[in-house]
Amino acid sequence: MMSRGFSSVGQKLVSASVLRVGNLIGAAMAAFFLMPFVVHHLGDRIYGFWSLASAFIGYYNLLDLGLSSAISQYICIALGRNDQAQCRLVFNTALRLQSAIGGVALLATCAIALAAPLFWHNAADARLFSKVIAIFGVNAALGFPARVYGAVLQAQLRFDIDSWLANLGLALRTGLTVWVILAGGGLLALAQVTLWSTLPVTALQIWFGRREAPWARIQNMSTELKVVKNFFSYSLYSFLAYLADIARFQIDPLVISSFIGLVAVTHYKIAWVLVQYYMGILIVSVGMLLPLLSRLHGKGDEAGLDKVFLFGTKLSCCYAVFVCLALISWGKPFINRWMGRNYEDAYFPLIALSLAALLDLCQRASIDLLFATFKHRFYTYINWAEGVLNVIFSVALARRFGILGVAMGTLIGSVVVRVIVQPWWVCRVSGRSYLGYMSFLGKNVLRSGFLALAAIGICAWGLRPSYLWLISSAICTTAIYAAGCFWVVLDEKERELSLAALKRNEFSRQAEHEAAAPEVVVP
Repeated sequence: MMSRGFSSVGQKLVSASVLRVGNLIGAAMAAFFLMPFVVHHLGDRIYGFWSLASAFIGYYNLLDLGLSSAISQYICIALGRNDQAQCRLVFNTALRLQSAIGGVALLATCAIALAAPLFWHNAADARLFSKVIAIFGVNAALGFPARVYGAVLQAQLRFDIDSWLANLGLALRTGLTVWVILAGGGLLALAQVTLWSTLPVTALQIWFGRREAPWARIQNMSTELKVVKNFFSYSLYSFLAYLADIARFQIDPLVISSFIGLVAVTHYKIAWVLVQYYMGILIVSVGMLLPLLSRLHGKGDEAGLDKVFLFGTKLSCCYAVFVCLALISWGKPFINRWMGRNYEDAYFPLIALSLAALLDLCQRASIDLLFATFKHRFYTYINWAEGVLNVIFSVALARRFGILGVAMGTLIGSVVVRVIVQPWWVCRVSGRSYLGYMSFLGKNVLRSGFLALAAIGICAWGLRPSYLWLISSAICTTAIYAAGCFWVVLDEKERELSLAALKRNEFSRQAEHEAAAPEVVVP
């Protein structure tokens, strides 16, 4: 029988995984619905205007410099050591840094708004662009200090609260967008929707953060340079790893436009969008393991780290293998129905990109382990190495094989780095045997793959270019696969944990009764 401490933490993680996947699916459905709705009512020109303003503000995320991950990491380490004073110090230092970054964002917003006449020859367009940028910029600036409270909730393992707040924000944004457009509102009203749908969510995030962590209070204490230095020494490599991910996965369109042509970029983008959602599902499904691993590292619980790492690897394999094979099976009829037969050439690149993502995502827990134990510097290096390999092989294969050659270049880089280099480094850091780890990984990949293929084979009746048939067969396949994983992949303790997580009422009562920094116990 599992301990109550592990059961409570486990319920949080499994429930959060389900909620986070639901968030992503909801966001995808909202985007699928809203894009044609907005374009139809506002027109191509206004939507392009909106996209340009959004692109400008999107670069604001670079101002974070990876600090959000560093803040969560150091709060988790302090919680693992049960050091409330250090939690307060980290929180207040982080809040000041992120507030300063928010101030920089406001200054950047003013500069962009004032420079609007340089981008627009029409005076009316320039004024509209300035107003939209101002609203977007204020929204982004307020988001930086709010990230600290988000890090608090993550460190407290309250991903459930984070997920419900994301759902609330999505519902507000979608509902207000539809209402404003139907009421005849224009681009400025649409920008205001972004701000007004974010403010209540931010306020609730701050309130919940303060409720879950009594130490998360603004105090008049001096800022220690050592803490600031620790933040940036950790965040630097997180930021560089983020840039390397861009080189790994977002350089392909440039290669295609240079060596094949712009039309081919559109066809390749279809495959890449589907793989992006695949990666998003995995990241939100198992990303909640990082704070738990960090707390165990702060506590010095090596046995706990090993058990959570192995469970996370098993969970990653279950998700990654199923979604990869689902994309390969449903990809062609879905592309046919979604975009038309003229875009079916995106299917084979989809297969190559899905396999490349699989090699990365089934080892997601190992990446979290590196970040949790401050060994992520090497991960940054191998990320950049994969990016370089991707460019070299993509360029070499592009002229001969077209967009499939570019996707194959991505796959070759992934095979070299994710099958050989990354597992070797993870085993060296964790003290595990390379052959033992690869055997464990391979066993779970094969089990999950067999179950997924069996479930897809049973529901192959739905593999046709029709949304009704595709959705019906996808639901049926998922149910069969989930039942198979429950009995074949998970062991007895993990099955008990999963069942406990489904008892939402009991979970909610236990969560409310827990202390602000509960002790983490693993079986």
